Amino acid sequence: MATNPQIILIDGPAGSGKTTLSLQLSAELNCQVVHLDDHYNGWDEALGIGLTKVLLQIVENFVAGRTSVIPTFNWRLAKFDGEKSIEPADTLIIEGVGSGQSQIRPFATKLYWLETEPEIGLARVLERDGADYEERIKVWQIREANHFQVERTREFADFIISTT
Repeated sequence: MATNPQIILIDGPAGSGKTTLSLQLSAELNCQVVHLDDHYNGWDEALGIGLTKVLLQIVENFVAGRTSVIPTFNWRLAKFDGEKSIEPADTLIIEGVGSGQSQIRPFATKLYWLETEPEIGLARVLERDGADYEERIKVWQIREANHFQVERTREFADFIISTT
């Protein structure tokens, strides 16, 4: 068990490159990544209190050297139907919209903020996930912008990276 576990948070709008950065860092640091896309409660409840509770469970257990078991969301079936274990380790990366929210930041060693122009982010997401998601993503961009305005995540970032 790590005596001083490190938690790296990577936040920012959809399509800004959070997953890409998390995979690069995890390869360098040889650590696990929690991709919040796997744990959101669908589109409408993704950034709600449920996400905060799951994130608190993860970070509190991680710094205490305990395993967390968190539910995974099946987007095709639109329901939680699996789980993921997060084992104690030296370092953990959590990436996704909402990872850097105010209740989680005190646990973080580093907070990365990635940003891009909304049109570029939308184009990247549609290229990755398919054009069928265009209306959903446009609504998501409004939700995430509101979330970031309330949480002021960018202001608290240790690193700000533009991927435009």
